[in-house]
Amino acid sequence: MNKEASRIISFLVIPWLLLAIIGPHFMSSLLAFFSLSVVFQLFFRLRNPIYATLFFALLFQWLAINIKIVYGNISGLPLEEQFSFYQNIYRLYDANAISNIGLICFSLGLYWMTNKKMSGLTIDKIIDSSYSVRKILICYLILTFGFSFLFILKNYIPGLNTILMAFSKLKWGVFIWAFVYANYYKRDLKLLYIVILVEVLIGFTGYFSSFKDIIIIAFIGMLSVVYQIDMSKLFKFLMLGIATLMLGLVWTSVKMEFRDYLSGGGGQRVVVSQSDGVNKMISLLEELTLEDMEDAVDDLLDRISYIEFFSITLDNVPDRIPHQNGEIFSNAVSFYFKPRIFFPNKGVIDDSEHTNKYTMLGLVGGGKASHSIGYMTDAYIDFGPINMFPFLAFLGAIFGYVINLFFNKSKTMFWAVIFITPFYFLISVYSFNMIKVMGNMITYFVPVFLLRNLLYKYFDKYFRSVNTN
Repeated sequence: MNKEASRIISFLVIPWLLLAIIGPHFMSSLLAFFSLSVVFQLFFRLRNPIYATLFFALLFQWLAINIKIVYGNISGLPLEEQFSFYQNIYRLYDANAISNIGLICFSLGLYWMTNKKMSGLTIDKIIDSSYSVRKILICYLILTFGFSFLFILKNYIPGLNTILMAFSKLKWGVFIWAFVYANYYKRDLKLLYIVILVEVLIGFTGYFSSFKDIIIIAFIGMLSVVYQIDMSKLFKFLMLGIATLMLGLVWTSVKMEFRDYLSGGGGQRVVVSQSDGVNKMISLLEELTLEDMEDAVDDLLDRISYIEFFSITLDNVPDRIPHQNGEIFSNAVSFYFKPRIFFPNKGVIDDSEHTNKYTMLGLVGGGKASHSIGYMTDAYIDFGPINMFPFLAFLGAIFGYVINLFFNKSKTMFWAVIFITPFYFLISVYSFNMIKVMGNMITYFVPVFLLRNLLYKYFDKYFRSVNTN
């Protein structure tokens, strides 16, 4: 039994039960709490950066499945009154239940492949005092600005974008170590917090809400350094969570107008200078009202929650469209092992087209918007409401196996954590189609795993306070 997880679960159980009793969906609330308890019991570990990464990734999936259950209990609104399409509304509960069970299965597969070597790790066992806090932070900044420059070249060099996306994720592993070392040794904390603040501000004035990435990784870092969870720690986590939520609401309130300004109304690209973007953001924040924030609550909930497409698909598959018997998964894997130079007729990934096929909603795509159906919905389409669960356990085991490879083949634990931290972004993907879930994992794993020893050989010395051979 995981004592720290049990302590938090016991802290949550009474208010959760009270809300479930007075709320409009009692049984769904119980199932949501059960799946949350499983995630806590399996992956909530203090001072363990690898399991902290996996815990927050699975917690984000849980939120995508259950956030409107929580909100409905607080507001008194049943699920059928919270979604926008108002189609097959009573299948929302089926989609929620199937997704919670699917999350449990995925988590069990992931845990099965990682618990033997990783669940008992702590920072005290793996931290190496020869690394320098300041040098790690400097390397993080160099990586951040270096990749920002390289991404400018992606339109001129074919295939560069995929490689850059893979290696740019490594900066988050570097940041985790910067956070851990600064807090473990109580050094350069001011510099660390300045870096976080600057990253949040820069991310807040970009096209995508990238400010949330460093906040989430900071949460992972916090869980990696605390010794125990008491009421004061819970309060601090709660306050930071509320602050993050407020940032999310502010961003949601202004993002449509801000993005339209950045792109000149021409799609997902920035055509104005950064200083103009900052000035526009400042003017939008000055005009922000309380009513705007209230309207943003529903928009943010819709952004996080992702079971509606699943509920609509449940009425179409298999009644109108048969189960695909694994075709979606096999295509998702094979797509990335077919270089376009040898397979010129290979199709392109169109999330909206895939979603329209199984929801029959006729959503607009074509580069102007992207509507994903979600990988668990794809699992249901492929294997049905029963066979999808062993498949999801198998899928979790695949991710666990890849994580194990990085863990076992890395030269040091310092580099193992750097290589594994990006799996937060590869696993917190309930809303992604199967082809992107597998694609993101494959295109990250292959180049980084093949070049891991070169990265260690040529770059490890730059993180150390003294050079070592």
